[in-house]
Amino acid sequence: MAPLNDYEDLSQLVSSHMRPGVVTNTMVTPGEYGPAIAAGTLDALETPAGLLLLRDRTDHTRLNFYLNDLSRPLDTPLPSPTVAEVAFRPRDTGLQEAVTYLRGQGFTSVFERVRLSRPAGPAGEPALPLLTPGPENTPWVLSFLRENFNPLTGCLPTEEELAGQLAQGRVLVLEEKGQITGLLHFVFDGKTGEIRHLAVRSDRRGTGRTRPLLAGYLQAIGGAKSIVWTRRDDLAAQTAYGRFGFTPDGRRSAVLCYTEKEGI
Repeated sequence: MAPLNDYEDLSQLVSSHMRPGVVTNTMVTPGEYGPAIAAGTLDALETPAGLLLLRDRTDHTRLNFYLNDLSRPLDTPLPSPTVAEVAFRPRDTGLQEAVTYLRGQGFTSVFERVRLSRPAGPAGEPALPLLTPGPENTPWVLSFLRENFNPLTGCLPTEEELAGQLAQGRVLVLEEKGQITGLLHFVFDGKTGEIRHLAVRSDRRGTGRTRPLLAGYLQAIGGAKSIVWTRRDDLAAQTAYGRFGFTPDGRRSAVLCYTEKEGI
């Protein structure tokens, strides 16, 4: 396993593994991998089956891959736990085969997600006032995220990542008596918004707090096109998003986790 300290080195390494039939669950861009390279948390691992990119997220490792021979085992130890998410469309048979392959290499299926999309359109006014916390509120916001999302599979930002996103106004909060009762975390590239996290405190669920958060989010991105991933079995969330024009677009993903054991 070799640490990567330069984006150019990463780009060249990935290029060397690009060949007909390769399957991957990532796109290498400076925005995606630059922070991990700068933090020294990105490692590359070349295996008989292809290239693995491993990002240390403190309490687990995130796996991205470029696999070119699913007939060969990985034949290498992995950090424990290691989490991989593989997104695919119905026609992406290679990626679906990669999911089966990872299961055969010791990964366990955790759950599936579906993607919902909303076309660009008018955004309503939030019915309740929302706060836009700044970087100084990073511990406050991160604590709420950790209370409401699984640290392994919740795709939580690091403290540094969250501080940068707070500086960009990418978190909306409902607050009561100094406590967060609802939160929406998103990213926006100027064309498409993506909801990363949406949660309402357990004792406030069912009280209509999702609606102002979604309305505030759509207003924040100017009614631009939007996407969100949600668990396939979370029908309540899908219904809530549906009220704001989100519908399934055919994309799904499988979330898998590897924990150390004999075999791989």
